[in-house]
Amino acid sequence: MVVDGAQSAPHMKIDVQDLDCDFFTLSGHKMLGPTGIGVLYGKEEILNLMDPIESGGEMIDFVYEQEAIWKELPWKFEAGTPNIAGAIALGAAIDYLESIGMDAIHAYEQELVAYILPKLQAIEGLTVYGPQDPRQHAGVIAFNLEGLHPHDVATALDYEGVAVRAGHHCAQPLINHLGISTAVRVSFYIYNTKEDCDKLIQAIHATKEFFNGTF
Repeated sequence: MVVDGAQSAPHMKIDVQDLDCDFFTLSGHKMLGPTGIGVLYGKEEILNLMDPIESGGEMIDFVYEQEAIWKELPWKFEAGTPNIAGAIALGAAIDYLESIGMDAIHAYEQELVAYILPKLQAIEGLTVYGPQDPRQHAGVIAFNLEGLHPHDVATALDYEGVAVRAGHHCAQPLINHLGISTAVRVSFYIYNTKEDCDKLIQAIHATKEFFNGTF
């Protein structure tokens, strides 16, 4: 079982042993870190059974003419020169988040979700995907506006100064299961405020008016 934690690790405490997942991944740039760096956790017994898919320095214990013996974990998967600067920067970002406290981050995001979700649900023609109870919904909210393509909505919101993403969100099977082509996604984090929430609602109303020809 591989768990994609890119959208959970920045927002709440994660215990891979409690999850009992085989693998867990996260992305650095979603945790205030740089792009091009992330984390892959794997259970030790599984990693020991796996062969590396890349070869290079530091991963080799002994090299023979026709075969090689890998070093122990984690070096056998660390072929070549790693992204040293990225790893240091990601470590600094994680230290920063830990200094705030993941419980505090989660509590603040829940405050924002409790504020914004009812406002989104009240907009005619807007569908929110996922839990409808703010207490069960994280700070990442996917939605669509009836009759409008998500990419058009994202472009219109951008003109209003609101940054969102539209697309499959690396979850195309789920998108297909929901019976939609794509969705708009807005992500709240510790740097967002209730004023940002109000700006989003205003921008959505402006987008609806624009496409209805009354803006």
